[in-house]
Amino acid sequence: MYILSFDIEDWFHIFDDAYYNKPEKWDSLPARVVRNTNWLLSFLDENNLKATFFCLGWVVEKYPDLIRKISDKGHELAAHSYLHTKVHHLSSKDFNKDTELVIKRLQDVTGKPIQIYRAPGFSLNKNTLWAFEILHAHGITIDSSLKSNLHMGFPGRIPPEAFLLKCNGYSIKEFPTRTFNLGGKHIIYSGSGYFRLWPYWFVKKMFRSSGYEMAYFHPRDFDDHIHKLFKGNPYLQLRYRIGTSHSRKKFQSMVNDFNFLTVGGAAEQLRWEDAKELKLVNGKLV
Repeated sequence: MYILSFDIEDWFHIFDDAYYNKPEKWDSLPARVVRNTNWLLSFLDENNLKATFFCLGWVVEKYPDLIRKISDKGHELAAHSYLHTKVHHLSSKDFNKDTELVIKRLQDVTGKPIQIYRAPGFSLNKNTLWAFEILHAHGITIDSSLKSNLHMGFPGRIPPEAFLLKCNGYSIKEFPTRTFNLGGKHIIYSGSGYFRLWPYWFVKKMFRSSGYEMAYFHPRDFDDHIHKLFKGNPYLQLRYRIGTSHSRKKFQSMVNDFNFLTVGGAAEQLRWEDAKELKLVNGKLV
């Protein structure tokens, strides 16, 4: 089971101090998200693919026509927060407000219910498990905010496959992103800068050895001009230049080699009665 997803945000929605949590600055920066997302949509059309688009509320509000276009093409819409603030940087009150706002913006633009969520930077951790109660209250039934194995204070707890998070009177279907062990650290290979960094033969090998993968990308991952926008910051210029000149070719190889589903499509195919379960009681995994 291979799942294809995109986090729809612009090049400046990153976690570097120069841009993070600075919406007053974003409006003055040259936007690339519309152009790059339109390329993605054309690519998906050409390859007869549907994907799940985790949309940033800020982008939805600024470019509603783009979001409607994604929806009209039959892709699945999901929430990716409003301002791309990591969950552990928010109080429960602020997280509730942020979640409510992004869902409202998406539903207002598309007229469709939003039931799927992904936290910025996979930032749900053992100290923010209260967030699942808030997500449930806003109608979220599927989440994709965790990474498998050693991640966010859950040593060895997060399964490398879809599982059920059983909570107080409800459950959330969780689709984690897989990792592999490299020198004691668990590293992603299936998306974003990691996909750009690793050679495709390695990514393909990892996919072939697995029955489940969550591939995730940003529009900027396929833009080989992004690095030029990080003026005066050699580190960011290098980080966002690596692999972008070949990412479109690698992506084409990936969709040729594997059959992809949306998150919702995968949820419909899984036998959840056979899925692993993690229990969440009073804000703690047990």
